[in-house]
Amino acid sequence: MNLINLEQVTKRYINGADCVTALQEISLTVDEGTFLGVMGPSGSGKSTLLSVLGCLTSPSFGTVTIDDIDVYGLHPEKQADFRREYLGFIFQSHNLIPYLNALENVMLPLAVSKLSAAEKRQRASNMLERVGLPDRMLHLPQQLSGGEQERVAIARSLVNNPPLLLADEPTGSLDTATSHQVMSLLSELHQDGQTIIMVTHNRDNLDWFDRTLYLRDGLIEKDSAAINGSFSRAV
Repeated sequence: MNLINLEQVTKRYINGADCVTALQEISLTVDEGTFLGVMGPSGSGKSTLLSVLGCLTSPSFGTVTIDDIDVYGLHPEKQADFRREYLGFIFQSHNLIPYLNALENVMLPLAVSKLSAAEKRQRASNMLERVGLPDRMLHLPQQLSGGEQERVAIARSLVNNPPLLLADEPTGSLDTATSHQVMSLLSELHQDGQTIIMVTHNRDNLDWFDRTLYLRDGLIEKDSAAINGSFSRAV
């Protein structure tokens, strides 16, 4: 089943007389349950594509449909609701609040939900257990390693049970061993049916994806799927 459909998506940034085209007529479908890697040189349009998918940057032209919803046809308030309910974000910089502990950071996306305080706490606790941090819930970000901070960020991105997880260089600042741990966790989520789109520069991550998109100059240069349509790496 198609979860994502992009049709002729173009994004142009205009600054006075200057015009930079970050994406050029991108048409793309992504099935539910896919682990899609997005690669390409700096300036190829990777981050812009992720921003467009995340309802953070409106395309200049074209349509973006997620779960049959025209996301840029929504009223801004409805678009914010969609972003909160459908999307989980993971960033290289983690974006954790330094004065909140791990549990409180994971609870943040639940702030506007109708769950009780106890239910929010329990859901966040369950997510931290799922990412392997049951004994680090009350630690502040500066008391956690880089890999543990990334796991907290992943738990936070999942606490609303979003259909789509968007990851921007989640292993970019991690050493090889820690990167492997994070990719193993994302692979486990994928095996459980989570749809993930991940931007990366690291070619070591390629084997974890079941499909890889290569961008250059805002165009899809190559769309590669693994043999037989899937790949599961030993962990």
